[in-house]
Amino acid sequence: MYKQYPSSASSNNDEIDFGQQLHNLWLHKSKIATALIAGGLLGAVFSFASTPVYRADAMLEIETKQNQILTEINNMLSNEPAPSEAEIELVQSRMVIGKTVDELQLDQEVKATYFPVFGNMIHNLSGNDDPILKIGTFTVSEEWINKPFKLTVKDSKNYILTLPNGTAKEGRVGTPLKINNETVLKVDQILAETEQDFELTKFSKLSAIENIKNQLSVISKGKTSPIINLAYTDVDPKKTSAVLNSIADNYVAQNRERDIQVASSGLAFISEELPRLKETLQEAENKLNAYRERAGSLDIPLESKGALESLTSIETQITLLKTEEAGLAELYTPEHPSYKAVLDKLAVLERAKSKINQQIAGLPNTQQEVIRLTRDVETNQATYVQLLAKQQELNIMKASAQGNVRVVDHAYTPEQPIAPRKAVITALSALAAGALASMWVMLQGRMRRGITSSEEIENLNLEVAALVPYSKTQQKRDLLKRKFKSLTGRSNYLLANEDASDVAVEAIRALRTNIYFSMLDARNNVLMITGAAPEAGKSFISANLATVMAQSGKRVLLIDTDMRKGYLDQLFKLTPEYGLADILSGHVSPAKAVCETRIENLHLISNGGYPKNPSELLMDSRFTELLANAQKRYDYVIIDTPPVLAVTDATIVGQLAGTVLLVSRYGNTTTRELEISADRLRQNKINIKGVILNGMKREANSMYDYYAYHSPQDGKKPVKKEAPENKA
Repeated sequence: MYKQYPSSASSNNDEIDFGQQLHNLWLHKSKIATALIAGGLLGAVFSFASTPVYRADAMLEIETKQNQILTEINNMLSNEPAPSEAEIELVQSRMVIGKTVDELQLDQEVKATYFPVFGNMIHNLSGNDDPILKIGTFTVSEEWINKPFKLTVKDSKNYILTLPNGTAKEGRVGTPLKINNETVLKVDQILAETEQDFELTKFSKLSAIENIKNQLSVISKGKTSPIINLAYTDVDPKKTSAVLNSIADNYVAQNRERDIQVASSGLAFISEELPRLKETLQEAENKLNAYRERAGSLDIPLESKGALESLTSIETQITLLKTEEAGLAELYTPEHPSYKAVLDKLAVLERAKSKINQQIAGLPNTQQEVIRLTRDVETNQATYVQLLAKQQELNIMKASAQGNVRVVDHAYTPEQPIAPRKAVITALSALAAGALASMWVMLQGRMRRGITSSEEIENLNLEVAALVPYSKTQQKRDLLKRKFKSLTGRSNYLLANEDASDVAVEAIRALRTNIYFSMLDARNNVLMITGAAPEAGKSFISANLATVMAQSGKRVLLIDTDMRKGYLDQLFKLTPEYGLADILSGHVSPAKAVCETRIENLHLISNGGYPKNPSELLMDSRFTELLANAQKRYDYVIIDTPPVLAVTDATIVGQLAGTVLLVSRYGNTTTRELEISADRLRQNKINIKGVILNGMKREANSMYDYYAYHSPQDGKKPVKKEAPENKA
């Protein structure tokens, strides 16, 4: 009955047609553009409403060359080209950060609270100054550590404090509020509106340290660089610089204290050693002098003098290394590289000392004794002098200790936040929304299995009776009704009567013509219109088809047999007292149930309510008698039935109808639903004259065209355009 141009894509083809997908995206460009704009707006609102985050940075240098005063102390460290991992970890240690927590009272947090979600957003967008609450003293009992207190401002001098257990206490600015022996709060200043809420939390020191470490970044510039970069982020720009400078200063201070500790340990060792060495030196000199008096003047051979000098030098070095060992023992374990290096040197010197002693043991006894006594004197004397010099060096070092770390760049209060990045967030939000909308359109187009072409219907051995285009006018009127009147209300807009020039009405007029000729050989003038599934638009087709038939001068009776959800009376804006249910129940005669409509030659029998047994009523003989009488009085009797797959009503009515039309919804009704519906009707000896594809849209796989006549608007005659000259 009706032919369509071949579809560009086969319905059975499972391959992805990228051209079709792109075309589908283009057809839905308005939806995608709306998603882009909405996503961008949401991103912009979020970025402007978000609390700004600031970051301060500082730079430290680990000096690779030690102070000359330190000479041999920590000489192993002086050869390292880059700061060790230990130095970086030391910056983040509890020793360093713990001092910062104590100095800046970072174990307590005060923040203003607002209405969830929208409160903080409104405050940020308003541009008002942040409320201020300055706390002087805040100590809590152990059970309330890490638990929030709520402070509500009454005025600039008074407040209400709500404890974690729900108890409320009134307090005054400047006066300590003592809750118990361990919990005391002293508020120094309030700069906030009345009823402004604050959240006060006293953290444990460990929790406060961990909070700072989570916001602190410490990295080395490179593997061979002695530079360490520090960064700290927070919503308070002043706090970021204060915290970072405190951490840097505390790290430098502990580094300096480490050198002072080394010097102090060395001085302690020397102070104990000097008196003993002085006494030992005096005894050695007395023994040497006494021996020379007894034995007379003795000369030491040149070979023995060399051994004596070497032995003296070695023992002096041993004494100095033991001094260094005493200082390192305060800082490191014996496994530390610096400590092990000193121990290795001591072992080497001890072996060298043992070899020289063996050489001396081979000399005559007299020379041995002289060498031994001379060695004791010279060794003790050299050691004593060296320790005196070392004592002076350590005293100077202790007084002028600088450490091997210096602050290259102190942190400054940042002027601009690092987050949120408004432009980036807005752009990414828009792109994300657009991408999601595009994916949805593509998936919807790919996953949809609804009928989109006449070929799909013809493949089921069914004829296409009509292709009814999608009516934007009908959609707009229905949307307005749902928006302003009722969310659940059905349509009451009769398109054929209100907008006769609509493209959908033109298609229904073509259907009317087809029906006129196809019903010439039908067994009666009863036309049943049904659908495969709900929401196919069968009532729309029935009402508008009846209207255009009546407008052509034919007497038409429209019967609503959907006694479950029928609403044809609403379409014609009627409120009938009786309907089909009343007729079939025997309560009234058909004459009382027939209503005249605003359309000339068109009468309506409404559903008459929603009885409990609609199928049984349709099987009653009264319905057969009703149709028999209607066939004689009217040119056409159009029956609107419930969907085939929903109930059996259509099968019952179809036995009495001479012509049956199935309505399918474009992109909604599936081929499987249509096939099952057709098979069910055929099994009951009901011949289907054709299928109406309702709600056709211009899409990639549905390229159809139609003609529409538009009446002149506002009494103006449309301008006639000359057709271009045919040059073919």
